[in-house]
Amino acid sequence: MLEAIGYWFNDRAPSAYPRPQKLLGGWDANTRKAIVAYLRAGKTLETYRGKSYCRFACGETEMGHRDYTDGVFAWPEGLPHYIEKHDVRLPDHFVTHALSGATYVEPKVKRIDDAPWIEWGALEGADVDLIGWDALSWDDQKKVLERLHGKLSSGHPLHGLPLEVLLGRRLTDELLVLLPDGRMARVRLSDGHAALLASWDEWDAR
Repeated sequence: MLEAIGYWFNDRAPSAYPRPQKLLGGWDANTRKAIVAYLRAGKTLETYRGKSYCRFACGETEMGHRDYTDGVFAWPEGLPHYIEKHDVRLPDHFVTHALSGATYVEPKVKRIDDAPWIEWGALEGADVDLIGWDALSWDDQKKVLERLHGKLSSGHPLHGLPLEVLLGRRLTDELLVLLPDGRMARVRLSDGHAALLASWDEWDAR
């Protein structure tokens, strides 16, 4: 299988993928330029209907809608932007491979293995601790939101707001919800107590 690199944590669909904000620095100018050129020279592996977006919210809108490959690794079309504009580093073994003069080899299997990428991100401290938290089905989301809104009095900071459920935690009967302004709230369903979070930087899953 093709080894994944450059697939990032999505604020709206939390996962085990790393956050690029925690992988900054480490490039010298020549190496960065060479890696950016290598990534842009990849072959199209898959094309999608929707476009990606920059996780740094820098205003860049042309992040691509394809996956690229060199026959060994696979990455999203927008990955060069993260290296060139935000100084995001990549695994050493990929950098060594890209600088070795490797040329494209038609992959025998076009499936992507993201386990090494996830493991590397965790070792680098770039993952988000989501142990015990799970995505909910649409039906479950509707049920818990109805239950939550029943706990929110008129003076509650979440009262009357359209909320989006990101994750649920059965052990503590909690929800992580997204507010219209982009903030999040960790909410207890038992009494509606909410802790507001400006971003994932404030996340504490303990």
